[in-house]
Amino acid sequence: MVQLFGREWSRSEISKRVGNLSQLGGARLFEFSDGKARGARGVDVRTGSGLAFTILLDRAMDIGPAEFAGCPLSWQSCTGFAHPSCFLPLGNQWLRTFGGGLFTTCGLQNVGASNLDEGEQLNLHGMITGSPAENVRVDQHWNGDDLDICVEGTVREAAVFGPNLTLQRLIWTRLGEKKIFIEDRITNQGFSPSPLLILYHINIGWPLLDESTMLIIPTEKVHPRDEEAEKEKHSSFTSPRGGYREKVFFHELIPDSSGYIQSAVVNPNLQSLCFGIYVKYPQRELPRFTEWKMMGEGTYVLGIEPGNCGVLGRAEEKKRGTLQYIMPGETKTFHLEIGMITTPEELDQISDSINNLLKMNR
Repeated sequence: MVQLFGREWSRSEISKRVGNLSQLGGARLFEFSDGKARGARGVDVRTGSGLAFTILLDRAMDIGPAEFAGCPLSWQSCTGFAHPSCFLPLGNQWLRTFGGGLFTTCGLQNVGASNLDEGEQLNLHGMITGSPAENVRVDQHWNGDDLDICVEGTVREAAVFGPNLTLQRLIWTRLGEKKIFIEDRITNQGFSPSPLLILYHINIGWPLLDESTMLIIPTEKVHPRDEEAEKEKHSSFTSPRGGYREKVFFHELIPDSSGYIQSAVVNPNLQSLCFGIYVKYPQRELPRFTEWKMMGEGTYVLGIEPGNCGVLGRAEEKKRGTLQYIMPGETKTFHLEIGMITTPEELDQISDSINNLLKMNR
């Protein structure tokens, strides 16, 4: 049943009331026509619940702008969202087209710092986000009394004499829903084992992020990346500050009884809009978690970043013995759920669940 306007509706009831489902929500393909994004394809998705977001088809199907009931959820950078032809892969040039958005995919051959691994120069956060999707499918269909909204495509990371990996991404939601589901299937179509690093760079911005923001997370231990991160607590936030330098923290998280990790960013001062946002995923798929805390002017963002690796680069992962590989013909699957927290009851439920986990593990 579709939950809209304070009640549930069947397919028959909705069909009698609208001539076209786009009156309520759905997915719309479009193409950017100006600036660095000109020519890039996108899909605007509206669920009718107040949740709206844009899928950047030519940037690995990452999610760019996102909002709920008019309240922006994600931080967007000064670079804007650029066409893949503008993507610069060398060193830290990745930052010149890092538009932010709800999430950016990092990987698949490197995540984190630019580094040199066995003679191969690897750029910051890898290449996949600069790759366009192919075989794109946008679909809206009734599943009983639920209307599913699905966007699917394939992104390839390949090189002659190098890796041949495909990322098949499915992003789906439902009419009336406040959640986004991502399913990624990565397949090694080559004939040699390949390193596989993936991290979901989820970027929370103002107004969800301000001095009142709380990071609710089942952290057992937290490790500052460096001396800079040791200067502040990972869980305290301020207004934008001039000259601020980024702080990075590595978290060891406690899964729930089903093996899932759930964390949330909430702001109690936004009661009339949206309390916050949560992220949920299986820990066995994404065992590592990085927090990027950046309280700078203009670059005012909290990054919550589940992944199968850290952000120190592939060479360091290999040195520590934590580098993951994907075998020829093998497929690895990753799931992510991103949802809105819009009522005090939902906020209490998530807070109580995480606090109970922490109490049980003391």
